[in-house]
Amino acid sequence: MKEWSCIDDNMMAYRQEVRKLEDKFEGLELSHVLRHNNEAADRLANFGSKREAAPSDVFVEHLYTPTVPHKDTTQDADTHDVAMVEADWREPFIRFLTSQELPQDKNEAERISRRSKLYVMHESELYKKSPSGILQRCVSLEEGRQLLKDIHSGICGNHAAARTIVGKAYRQGFFWPTAVSDADKIVRTCEGCQFFARQIHLPAQELQTIPLSWPFAVWGLDMVGPFKKAVGGYTHLFVAIDKFSKWIEAKPVVTITADNAQDFFINIVHRFGVPNRIITDNGTQFTGGVFKDFCEDFGIKICYALVAHPMSNGQVERANGMILQGIKARVFDRLKPYAGKWVQQLPSVLWSLRTTPSRATGQSPFFLVYGAEAMLPSEVEFESLRFRNFREERYEEDRVDDLHQLEEAREAALIRSARYLQGLRRYHNRNVRSRAFLVGDLVLRKIQTTRDRHKLSPLWEGTFIIFEVTRPGSYRLKREDGTLVDNSWNIEHLRRFYA
Repeated sequence: MKEWSCIDDNMMAYRQEVRKLEDKFEGLELSHVLRHNNEAADRLANFGSKREAAPSDVFVEHLYTPTVPHKDTTQDADTHDVAMVEADWREPFIRFLTSQELPQDKNEAERISRRSKLYVMHESELYKKSPSGILQRCVSLEEGRQLLKDIHSGICGNHAAARTIVGKAYRQGFFWPTAVSDADKIVRTCEGCQFFARQIHLPAQELQTIPLSWPFAVWGLDMVGPFKKAVGGYTHLFVAIDKFSKWIEAKPVVTITADNAQDFFINIVHRFGVPNRIITDNGTQFTGGVFKDFCEDFGIKICYALVAHPMSNGQVERANGMILQGIKARVFDRLKPYAGKWVQQLPSVLWSLRTTPSRATGQSPFFLVYGAEAMLPSEVEFESLRFRNFREERYEEDRVDDLHQLEEAREAALIRSARYLQGLRRYHNRNVRSRAFLVGDLVLRKIQTTRDRHKLSPLWEGTFIIFEVTRPGSYRLKREDGTLVDNSWNIEHLRRFYA
């Protein structure tokens, strides 16, 4: 076999490994692939160097050690401590301005000769002519970094942004060529700035919608409250919504317990059948053993939403808002505002929501459940056309026809919902500012509790380590001592920490 030359010492270990395997094959042929025929591999290589979420059709494996151990060539050699000294960027300009001495490299010499027009020597020191006309004393890179740190967090510093502290350094009459990048690094790694940084509100991931299947297959479950104590001592409300038909169920309760949550959902099962999944939050009434055992006995899968991320269960949150909005207006009384009669008004609000067409499906929940629109009291009172044309002898036949046509209507609603969700994704994804973390990254987590908080409290806590990527935009965390943090957290509440 021909000899190979290695452009890097690290490649010698791989060459030796191939030599060991060479004898196990009858023949070995290597073909050079031209760049334009290797686009797929190039894209994967470029993707590997970016900190972005992997596409759904790409499987990523992180290798933290080389597949072939590299031989340490320095083991047999004498070890010496080598101090890296940065070259002084001012020296070429000083030599040219004082003695017309240029570097041997032609390109470098041309660059120095042209750039030197902006520099002058004064009392054996190099100065740069600024656009404002003042002379800026040229300092070394290390002096410049110390100057920026003092401006940023020194005795007169207020932890200003990078652009601000660079402007101050320039206005004070100093210059060095890496001022902007040095300021960015200083501000980015400042602990005070990181723990008090503002939250990024632009979405970090593309919208992930829940695909619809069929009526009563998937329910969203939540709890609303506290309300003003009503007759009977009711203070909270359990709410559930069918993801397909948007049918809403609600039940007032006195106390928030797993037993009450179980009783509420058993009533739904008895009326609409056993669902495939329940999507709910991490409240103790839903994470306790009583509710979990109930779901396990019925073969119901529980999907828990991310902590402090209501968008994970957005439909039931929307249902909560519509119920609250309806109750607020109905219980309002100028003489006795917010009276405790909301329980009596709840059935009217639910009836209205169930008979109102949904923008996603184009049909009312009542129609998608029963195959016909409900007869409203106003239709009877004002004698609508449907009320006048009602014939009892034809009702049974018409009702059977409605049920036969119901499946087709549900299919049409499913297609309309898919188009609606596609529009939501397009609208949401226009503002995505892509961010992603890898296993092992250091992050800060937004503080959720308001207990013992004041105006000077930090917005973030940590640091934490990314332990697992559960799905795009969702992460399991662990503390620095190695203990795992409960539940998964959305990237919306995480921020990269720069040590």
